[in-house]
Amino acid sequence: MTDMGAADWDARYRDCPVSPFGDEPGNWLRTMLGRCDPKPRSALMIADGDGRNGAWLAGQGLDVTAIDLSPEATRLAEARDAAAGVTVTRLTADIAEWRPAEARWEMAGVLFLHGPADLRRTAVRRAVCALAPGSLLLVEGFAPRRGAQRKPGPDDAASRYHLDELKRWCTGFELIEATSGEVRLDDGPRHRGLADVIRFAAHKPHAG
Repeated sequence: MTDMGAADWDARYRDCPVSPFGDEPGNWLRTMLGRCDPKPRSALMIADGDGRNGAWLAGQGLDVTAIDLSPEATRLAEARDAAAGVTVTRLTADIAEWRPAEARWEMAGVLFLHGPADLRRTAVRRAVCALAPGSLLLVEGFAPRRGAQRKPGPDDAASRYHLDELKRWCTGFELIEATSGEVRLDDGPRHRGLADVIRFAAHKPHAG
């Protein structure tokens, strides 16, 4: 997602005849959950869009809370949950204004949320604050483009992630994975083809 307003995202979801980001969960999310031992019991998904990741996590037995700016995306996500027979607590909220009441989730994901550094930093910091100590943070998004080839992701270079900024925003975290490179995506019409992607996974430190 980007820093477009709720009305812009509502229109985008209404005007797209299929899910713009696909119906299957992200491959990296699946891989990272498979690596968890023990598996987290709860997850917070920020900018979950029309719900492909949140619904899948709920199907894996996690207690999922998902947030998105767009009421239309949330409506579609709730329909997806119902079709899959899962329950997800879905909130329609601006991440710049929403704050977690407690640090309780065992996993938090900020997956393909894009926009100015202030927006991206706020989303990551909200995830950090929502995590219980020792829990897992996942951030995946578009990295700066390499070369002149047309690739998926925002045209504005300032809307893309850098590993150094993620490390600054997550000082003290125990790093699991921090990569930036070319990845072939097949996640719906808006995320398809060879893309420059960052993947950042880390555990929140225990207090003291």
